[in-house]
Amino acid sequence: MRKLLLVLTFAFMTIFANAQSTMGCAPESQYTAAGIYPDTTTGLAPGYVGESYTENITVITPTDTTVDVLGTMVSVTIDSIVLTSVTDLPPNFSYACDPPSCGFPGGTAKCAELYSTVNPVQADIGVYDIVFETTSYASNVPFLGTMTQDDVIDYYYIEIFPEMTTSTINKFDNTTFELKGSYPNPVVNQAKIQFISGTPESIVFKIYNLLGEEIDSKVILSSTGVNTIYMNTSSYSEGIYLYSINNGNKLLTKRMVVSN
Repeated sequence: MRKLLLVLTFAFMTIFANAQSTMGCAPESQYTAAGIYPDTTTGLAPGYVGESYTENITVITPTDTTVDVLGTMVSVTIDSIVLTSVTDLPPNFSYACDPPSCGFPGGTAKCAELYSTVNPVQADIGVYDIVFETTSYASNVPFLGTMTQDDVIDYYYIEIFPEMTTSTINKFDNTTFELKGSYPNPVVNQAKIQFISGTPESIVFKIYNLLGEEIDSKVILSSTGVNTIYMNTSSYSEGIYLYSINNGNKLLTKRMVVSN
């Protein structure tokens, strides 16, 4: 009974918040199947530091779905899926929906818009976990009549890159293990290094010089999602260094330049 509506629909619907935008959105007519467009395979348009960002999203909500009620799979009517909150967004990013309530009725094609209220700046560079909360409403539920369900979706993140690179919404699962570039690069006194782990696990983090000599090492118990390491490089000689993370199954390495 807990898995009330299409989980995939929940996940995709949560890309939209209920703030009001001065820009407009409209569903794109070439899409007819239930879902969200662009999907996570296509991805959202890139964003750039110093430039405004906007992306039109088409939301097609199905009319019904199959749910588990007391151990029996039954068909129910989807009245609506409502986005109730979005937290941990990057600075100066917001959302708007049509309808403005961000309640997407079953059997309709509506839209949402992702936009920046202020152009991204260098200080915004990094990875941000995003937490979405939704409430789903279903009717014609056997034995119950109507049903609501609250859900928390916490496996999306937004990454903002420096200069002319992309700002994209991403999704991770329990197999994800990604190492991000250091910021800033070149590093001056302190580096911020982030990685994404799909599960809590023991991570070995190391820094080497180009001669292969180990400069620093630590063991980190990661949390699910984005993890941040701050490294003081004031004692490092200027030059190129390699840093790595190892979870026992995969070793990932990137390069950073120290210019203290």
